[in-house]
Formats: sequence, structure tokens, C-alpha cells
Amino acid sequence: MWKFTIPYRWVFILAFVLGALMLIPFIGDLYLDFSPPAGQRAIASKLAKEADAFTLVDPGQAPAPIRDTVELGFHIMLDTPKYAPDYAGDQLSCTNCHFQGGNTTGGTNGSISLVGIAAVYPDYNERSKEVVSLAERIDGCFQRSMNGKPLPLNSPEMDAMLTYLHWISKDFPIYGQVPWRGLKEIRSTHTPDPANGKTIYAAKCAICHGNEGEGATRVPPLWGSGSFNDGAGMNKLETFAAFVYANMPYEDPGLTEEQALDVAAFVTQQPRPKFSK
Repeated sequence: MWKFTIPYRWVFILAFVLGALMLIPFIGDLYLDFSPPAGQRAIASKLAKEADAFTLVDPGQAPAPIRDTVELGFHIMLDTPKYAPDYAGDQLSCTNCHFQGGNTTGGTNGSISLVGIAAVYPDYNERSKEVVSLAERIDGCFQRSMNGKPLPLNSPEMDAMLTYLHWISKDFPIYGQVPWRGLKEIRSTHTPDPANGKTIYAAKCAICHGNEGEGATRVPPLWGSGSFNDGAGMNKLETFAAFVYANMPYEDPGLTEEQALDVAAFVTQQPRPKFSK
């Protein structure tokens, strides 16, 4: 009768492979020790799932009675100097910090989302140390980031912006959690180096923003008379660095936290308009 036999060397090889497979779960546990804490991973996973599950609303799909107002607000966000020329004082538009008019779920290259923001105002403002309305918060941006003038509360522009922000926030409960609000804080303890930031800027940023930070068509100036003033949130090194880390270079963010801090140190040292009420 024919007998099937396995050479001894294959027995040893098979035993080795099976043993290695049995060790994989333990090796995985060892690697997990070097990843973020379980609680932090759970929170990050939860926020990612909430963003994936959320459906953004189209300004053009607003109900007929408010559609024109919502769309005007959206246009002001996208091209502020054109649609709010009496109040914008520089070459920036809201969408330069709030990509797609803020109608995103934030995160990497989603910039600073405004979806849900209307549901959490009035809110305490750390700068002024008081509770402010959404209209007051908008005016703060116009005076600082836009280096311009506040919108009158009864103006068509203010009405449009408020209506737009309420429309894109319509699915949030009042004072509910907005998981993607603001920017993710940089955790690096690196000491910002503006000299290295200048080198990184020349290599990674100047191609779009210009050698002198002057910007271009649809690209915001980062310093000089056409940029945000020194009272703007983006003139804070930590805010600028967090924005750059998550969003720049545009559509291909890839700087390290340390590089982002260095670039921020360089840019925030450059000349810009002075804030005055």
C-alpha cells in the first residue's frame, strides 16, 4: 500500500510557522503599548465616525423663502471682498480659513468647520471675557481677520451670514456637541525656530503664497497690507501652526508639527496691519 510521508524538515518548518502565528496577537499587544492611550484612540475613532456619518447640507437646497439669503451668505464666505466690500478691509475671504465656506466636517484639510456653530452661540469668548452672540463673533472676524469694519446687525450681509450658518447647522441640537469644532491642538514641545521656518516657507509655501507673502488670485496673502491684522486669531503662533499642520500645503498637507511651528514662527513675525476698533 502507498504511504504518504512528510520529511522531518517540513515538520520542523510547519511547527515554526504555527508557533509564529500563535505569537502574532502578543506581538500586536506589544506594539499597541507605543500607540496613543486607549481612551484617546476611542475618542478619535468616535469623532471620525461622527464626521463620516454626518451629511452636509447644500446651500442651494435651502427652502425657497430663505434660499437667496442662504446663498448670499455662502457667496460672502467664498468671496468676501466682492460680496461685502463695505466691510472687508483686506484681500482675504472667510473661506481662506473656513474652506468651502466652512461647510466641512473639519479635520485634515477640512480647515475650521462652521457646521454646527450656530447651535452653540451665544458662547463665552475667551478674548473679551464675556458671552457674545454669533453676530458679535462674526463682527470680531471682520474687524480682525478681515481688517475691516463690523457689519450692522440689520444689514443684508449680516442677515445673510447668520441665515447661512443656521442653515448648515440645522441638524445640530441647541448646545449639542460639535465634534469637529476648532483646530486640533499641536502637542509638540518643540521650540519654534523662525529661521528654519523661513527655509520651509521658501520650499513649501512660497510657490502659492509668494516669496513676500503677497498671495495671488484665490490665494491669501500671509502678511503685508492685504493680510489679517495683528489682532486676528491667525496671528497667534499656536493657532497658525495648528492650521498649517492640518491643512497645508493645500490639498496635500504633510508638514510635521515641528515644521508647522517653525513656519508659524516665521509668518507671525512678519509685518501686518495693526488692529484698532
